[in-house]
Amino acid sequence: MDLTTLPGYVAGFPDELGLRELGGLVSADGRSVRHGLLYRGSALTGLTEEQRARIDALDLRFILDLRALGETEGKPDYVPDGCEYVRIGGMAEEDGTEIDFSPAGIGRLQAKFAEYGPALMNELYASMAFDNRAVHLLMERFVTGQVPLYFHCSAGKDRTGVCAAMLLMALGVPDETVIQEYLLTNEYRARIINLPLDQIPDSVGENERANWAQVNSVSADALQAVLDAIDARYPTREAYFAEEFGMDAETLASLRDRYLE
Repeated sequence: MDLTTLPGYVAGFPDELGLRELGGLVSADGRSVRHGLLYRGSALTGLTEEQRARIDALDLRFILDLRALGETEGKPDYVPDGCEYVRIGGMAEEDGTEIDFSPAGIGRLQAKFAEYGPALMNELYASMAFDNRAVHLLMERFVTGQVPLYFHCSAGKDRTGVCAAMLLMALGVPDETVIQEYLLTNEYRARIINLPLDQIPDSVGENERANWAQVNSVSADALQAVLDAIDARYPTREAYFAEEFGMDAETLASLRDRYLE
């Protein structure tokens, strides 16, 4: 796939950074998401001087870092002058403990997957839709118009993908388009996903090495689990946004007028 032809493509960054915008995606009413307002990707760490200048040019007003604290050690984000930065882990245990997706954390998760099966990841995804501090903060900044904004986790695929889906759903983008955007992560990360066995870093644990492609890609089933969990609990998406985020019909209509064209 030629990523440069996609409406959300942002030039000047490695594909695997997954840095793209949600602009250009078409909502159910035929309008499209405005460009230059909503950006997603992976951690803004280790950027070159030229890449930092490109980030500066985005005029970001808010960065939400969805990584757990352990994932940020030695890997700080680049934060442009005048931009608010907040870190809140995007996934948490029932007791509120942030789920760590550092290499060591992934190893522990893989051990859980081996015990409980692949349904565990879908449950983690679905849990993001309810009482999630990070998603609530993102929606708050979205509603108050603190844009352009950028949200990310370590790899820019799981936690980031769910947050992107939430924003798009609020704008009335159909599920099919939401899932298609989510799956673009596999195109951006194709080089990593298809890395030959002898090029996988030695620091990678055996569980992660054995499931390398799965760990580094996304599956439509996981995001569908989020949508299904919402639909099982609420009669409509409008009811979900009203109850979960206090976004009533008038607020949703106003957001769509602001963010769609």
